[in-house]
Amino acid sequence: MGILYILAEPLGMLIRPIYDMIQSYGWTLVIVTVLINLLTIPLTIMSQKSTSKTQQIQPLINELQRKYANDKEKFNTEMQKIYTKYGINPMSGCLPMIVRLFIIMGFVGVVYNPLQYILRLSQDQIGAIRDLVSAAGGKVTYQVQYCGRPEAIEYITKLGKEPINFNFLGIDLTKMLSENMADIKIWIIPLLAVLATVASSFMTKKIMAAANPNGQSMAGGNTMLYFMPVMTAYFTYIMPIGMSLYWFTSTVINMGQQFITNIIMKNSHKELPLTPNDRKRLESAKQKAAESGKNINEKKLKNK
Repeated sequence: MGILYILAEPLGMLIRPIYDMIQSYGWTLVIVTVLINLLTIPLTIMSQKSTSKTQQIQPLINELQRKYANDKEKFNTEMQKIYTKYGINPMSGCLPMIVRLFIIMGFVGVVYNPLQYILRLSQDQIGAIRDLVSAAGGKVTYQVQYCGRPEAIEYITKLGKEPINFNFLGIDLTKMLSENMADIKIWIIPLLAVLATVASSFMTKKIMAAANPNGQSMAGGNTMLYFMPVMTAYFTYIMPIGMSLYWFTSTVINMGQQFITNIIMKNSHKELPLTPNDRKRLESAKQKAAESGKNINEKKLKNK
């Protein structure tokens, strides 16, 4: 959990003043999610550019894979030469995903520990609240589970602080779906998060299909199409509803970003300045891939 605290600290510093202004935990999560996603737009564009370049030379990479199928070291060397020649950094395509992962971990730290990162209570004060809630028979596994309890609210008020307003459109964001299955309202935000993830997965698959007309790299896309919604359903089931609200908001914004950056990339698409030799190899590789795809389709038709 140590890394969660490290990542949650700067996020808590951003969340606290916004919460002070609007006095709504839910809307604060929404606003902060929007701000963070806007700040990551340059990374998204950089990733799209890297992906576009990689797609243009993908037939060359596929040709190298066939040529050096039994010599992985030689394949990696030749592939790196192509990347270096055309200024492609494979890691830049993964950078937004890595940054997003760290942001998610930061949100997990804040959502599970709001007394620490939003109210800025000391560990001794949080420990005192935990003891009061435990003595009253309340559940104290996670900080978020007891910070809305009457005992906690009374103690926080005595400290001269205003208790956090966890109510968001009639939903208590400290609750967990796994512990409140009978409460229909608790289902709303997790379901929206799952539906948004399904929509995002289909959108990503469609973009991948348009970028790979020969069907290359679609297997991974099909896996993610099912994996991401299932993963989202699981985490929204076991985590506080506040985390589901973050996931829903972030997913919707990411879809908007993906749609807009995809249009920008199409309008500003630039062909790589391939050398004559590489261009010839590329055309040859494309032709081989097309013929291979045609043969596969013919075999499928015969088998039917």
